[in-house]
Amino acid sequence: MRQVAIQAVVMLITITMLWDEPDAILTERLVGWLLYFLQVNIAVYGNMYVLVPRLLLRGRTMAYYFSLLGLVLGSILTVGAFQPPSDNPAVGNAGEIPSIAGAVSGLIAFYMFIMGLTAVQLLRHRQENIRRIEGLKNATMKVELANLQNQINPHFLFNMLNNANIMAGEDVDKSSFILTKLNDLLHYQIEKGSRKTIRLEDDIAFLDDYLALEKLRRDRFDYSIGASGCDGVEVPPLLFIPFVENAVKHNPGNDSYVALTFRVANGRLHFECENPKARSPRTGPGGIGLVNIRRRLDLLFGENYSLVLRDEGGIYRVEMEIRL
Repeated sequence: MRQVAIQAVVMLITITMLWDEPDAILTERLVGWLLYFLQVNIAVYGNMYVLVPRLLLRGRTMAYYFSLLGLVLGSILTVGAFQPPSDNPAVGNAGEIPSIAGAVSGLIAFYMFIMGLTAVQLLRHRQENIRRIEGLKNATMKVELANLQNQINPHFLFNMLNNANIMAGEDVDKSSFILTKLNDLLHYQIEKGSRKTIRLEDDIAFLDDYLALEKLRRDRFDYSIGASGCDGVEVPPLLFIPFVENAVKHNPGNDSYVALTFRVANGRLHFECENPKARSPRTGPGGIGLVNIRRRLDLLFGENYSLVLRDEGGIYRVEMEIRL
């Protein structure tokens, strides 16, 4: 459509050569008009496909403007040399040199027409660059998210299997319960962990299975999960497990607990994770780290989330809000 529009404008510019008077079409000027039409197209496409990409888009602005001026001037002189004399006495005698004012006017008009096409071409080039940059950003984001997800999955799976190994030898009923919960957790990891989004209810059930195994492993541990307004809400998988794992890890040995709250209201998801702090810091390998957690949230939600970590005496609390 762009090329058709350009040809229509060039046609309107050049077709006036076929008229000497408003009601007289001079067929003998057809060859001259075709040469005129061809010359204007040479100038138009020479600018579009030679001068703009080789000079203007490479930062050689002054060279571009002077080259364009030379191209336009050369086109006008060529057209003037091949243009047949007018049969209308009012126009002038054959071979008469056009007035300076008329030549300058034609030069400026043609130059502005070419510059208008250049502006359209630059706009198109800018839009293509924007699409290319957005494509690179999206590709980079997908790779980075995949890398962060790959950090979460093996780490969590290792902890889960290690806990199951510790608990499985105690008695048959406990082993059966552990294997059932472990099956549910692994099913979630394999079937839903790689999806773009899952139901919030499924993620909450996943956290409930994980904390139930943790409660079975530890004598004095309890947990609670409160949820309201969560029906039909979709979230990325494994979004909350890093915070829950961290809460479990840094609980004290006795009278420990994890309290989770999920509340959806006014198009926002509010999540809280609370746990008592251990008296002495735990040693050993950690999780994926707060920096990576924040980076994953940045990639997933941009500016549509907030994350606040509160250290209030003996209580550690995570407060996260996501705009759905």
